[in-house]
Amino acid sequence: MPATPRLFQLSLLSALLSTSLIPGAAQAAPSYSVQTLGTLGGTSGDVRAINNSGSVVGYSLNSDNISSAYLSRGGTMQNLSPDRVTRSYASGINDAGVAAGQVVNAGGDTRAVTFDGGKITSLGGLGGRNSVATGINNAGQVSGSADRADGTQVAFRFTPDGRMQDLGSLGGHGSMGTDINASGVVVGRADLVNGYHAFLDDGKGMTDLGTLGGNYSEANRINDSGAVTGFSYMAGDASVHAFVFDNGMMNDLSTLGGVNSYGFGINNAGQAVGSSEISGGNSLHAFLYSDGQMFDLNALVGPGFGWTLNYAADINDLGQITAHGCNSLGACSGFLLTLDSTSAVPEPGTPAMMLLGGGLIVLAARRGRRRGAIGRT
Repeated sequence: MPATPRLFQLSLLSALLSTSLIPGAAQAAPSYSVQTLGTLGGTSGDVRAINNSGSVVGYSLNSDNISSAYLSRGGTMQNLSPDRVTRSYASGINDAGVAAGQVVNAGGDTRAVTFDGGKITSLGGLGGRNSVATGINNAGQVSGSADRADGTQVAFRFTPDGRMQDLGSLGGHGSMGTDINASGVVVGRADLVNGYHAFLDDGKGMTDLGTLGGNYSEANRINDSGAVTGFSYMAGDASVHAFVFDNGMMNDLSTLGGVNSYGFGINNAGQAVGSSEISGGNSLHAFLYSDGQMFDLNALVGPGFGWTLNYAADINDLGQITAHGCNSLGACSGFLLTLDSTSAVPEPGTPAMMLLGGGLIVLAARRGRRRGAIGRT
C-alpha cells in the first residue's frame, strides 16, 4: 500500500484534464517563453499555484536554508514568512492575490493560514495539533486538512465567517482536502476501509470518484465547472496515471511514454498540467494535456533553455503555466511559462478555448502535487 504523506506534504502530484473530448483537427504544439522565478536566497525553490493575473505562490529556501512561503508577481518575489527562521509554505492563491498555506511553529506544529500582503491570519483547527490550507477561492473559502483531537487527519472547508467544517471520510480513518472551486466544492482524497479514493464534497457529503482500476486515487485540483484533476493507480496498483474526472467519468490521460504520470493543475478551459515519466527510464518531465494530446513542456520552450522541467504545478485561464525544473548542477527553481504570440492557433472546433492577446486560442485542460508520490523536493 502506498505510503500516506504527512499533513503538510501537499499532494501536488495530481492533475487530470476533464473533458468530454470533442473530435477535432489535430492541434499544433504551442510554444512558450520562460521566466525564471528564482529563490529567496537559497539553492532551490518550489511552485504550487498560479492565479489569473500570473501571480505564483510556492515556497523557497532562504539564505539560511529555511523554507519560506513566497508570492511572485511581475518578476518580484515577496517573502510571505513572518521572519527568517519560521518555516512556511504557500499552496493556493486567488485572483485577489490572497494565498493559502501553513506556518510551522517552534514546536513543529503546523497551522493553516492565509497570507494577504504582510498580514498572516490563522484559520485555527479541528481540535488537534496540525492544520494546513491548500486552496482558496475568490470568496475567501479555503480547503485543507486538520487534525481532530484524537489525531485523525480530515479534510475541511473553511468559510470567511470563521467556521471550519470537518468533511469526514468515505468510511475509513480520515481524509485530505486539496483544492476548492468558486462554488465551494472541495476535492481531495479520503480513506476507505481498504485504500483511499479521490472525493468531491459539495457541502452535502462526499462523492467517491472511483479509480482507474486500482485501489487508490487522489484528486488535487478542481475547476469552476467541476472538472477534477488527479491521479489513480491502475489495475494491480503497479502504475499510476493522471486523470480528469468530468461528467461522471474518470478519463485516463496516459503518459509521455513512461510508466507513471501525475496530474497537478486544471484551468477553466479544461487544460491540465502535471508530470510524467518518459520512455526509456523513470525521468519525470512536465506535461501539458490539451485537446486530447499530452505535450512534453521541455519540447515547447525552445532550444538553449538549460533546465529540465520535471513537473508543472498549475495553469491559469490565460494558459500561463507554473513549473519546476532543475539544471545539471543540481540547482532547482520555479518558472513561469507564457504562450508566445507566434504560437500556432489550433483549428476551431476543439473543446476548450482561451483568450490570448486579441484572439481565441484553443487548447484543453487546466494545480496537487504529491511530493511523496513522485519524490519531489
